[in-house]
Amino acid sequence: MLRSLLEIEGGVRLSLNVALRAGRLARPPIFDSFLRQVYFTGVMASTGLLLRATALGVLVIAIVMDVLNADADLAVKLLLWAVFREIGPLAAGMVVILRSGSAIAAEMAVMRVSGETDALRHLDVNIYDYLVLPRVLGVTVATAAITFYIQFLAVLGGLAFAPLVIDATFTELLGGFTSLFSPVDLFYSVVKSLLFGFSIAACCCYQGLNPPELSQNAVPKVVTRAVTQSALLVVFINAVFAYIVYGILFFGLVKAKV
Repeated sequence: MLRSLLEIEGGVRLSLNVALRAGRLARPPIFDSFLRQVYFTGVMASTGLLLRATALGVLVIAIVMDVLNADADLAVKLLLWAVFREIGPLAAGMVVILRSGSAIAAEMAVMRVSGETDALRHLDVNIYDYLVLPRVLGVTVATAAITFYIQFLAVLGGLAFAPLVIDATFTELLGGFTSLFSPVDLFYSVVKSLLFGFSIAACCCYQGLNPPELSQNAVPKVVTRAVTQSALLVVFINAVFAYIVYGILFFGLVKAKV
């Protein structure tokens, strides 16, 4: 229990430190590291998502119309709710955790165990600026980009290829989507994905910099804890958003449509 409280406190402190130092991202070495993190997390992960995200949209529409015997409007509405609001950000979060979060945690743990972080401190290099800041902000931006990429492919795939397996035309599906979609849906998913990315990166950086022991055996333990806790954070944030949107008001601005 005490360790969990200390980890929460340490994670919050790291997150606040990153937020306060965000202006230093403009420095060339830090910005270069930020761009490399965006490339590794976002660009390199996008190729493997093409077919999966496209198939997701087709499956949602086809299953809803075939199994539930629903019309095109209901199928598109469920596509919008399920993929755009929920599955898209969650899928992006899981991809980032398994691909980039684990790599960041392992990299940080190796640097901590091998003494590289101590060497940087002796050279008067701030490890938050040089290591943590570009990774946290890079993963945050990349997670939002991956979310949009998954959403775009899923919706486009559902609208374009679903007519091949169901009795509905592309025009019908597109008309239903354009009439139901609102900027609130995009804002909701962007805010959620940014929080996902920030939380994942901050958690993995904290675990990597604070291994349970200074030995090589600590690296797999750090990766396991980072992945597990990042997944729990994503689920918790998603549950809070679901309550805010579907339970009461969306930040007091709009009432959720049912």
